[in-house]
Amino acid sequence: MMRRIHAGAALGLLLLLAGCGAANTGVGNGASQVTSTSLPPPTGAAPIGPNRATPDPTVVELRKTRFDRAAAGTGNELVVQYTAGGRADCSKLGRVDVVEADDAVTVTVLLGQVPGADCGGEQPMIAATFETTVTLKAPLGSRQIRDGAS
Repeated sequence: MMRRIHAGAALGLLLLLAGCGAANTGVGNGASQVTSTSLPPPTGAAPIGPNRATPDPTVVELRKTRFDRAAAGTGNELVVQYTAGGRADCSKLGRVDVVEADDAVTVTVLLGQVPGADCGGEQPMIAATFETTVTLKAPLGSRQIRDGAS
């Protein structure tokens, strides 16, 4: 009885291996040929980094939004990056408030909607990173940067 089980197992293994067969190389068997092409290199430089944003004073329904990163720029400039989601006319940069003290700079990014935009209901689940630059009264120096939305 044990001999029949071993013989049956061996036969099953042999059939399993035979079913796998050799790899089809696609040559001569009437198989369709697969070709690949490459796209030409881009002619211009692709945009790299966040989108540039300029505050729009006409934006309404302002709401505080946390920024992702803020760092000293050139001279008295402070470069602020933030992420906005949904439709562009519903998450537009309205203004950036800055409060300077001797030991810290508090930055508050305010997003809102374009007047007349229909921002009710569902918004697409997309997001983009934006960058804006603000001018401080004095260089950042060793002062801390604080988020006014947190």
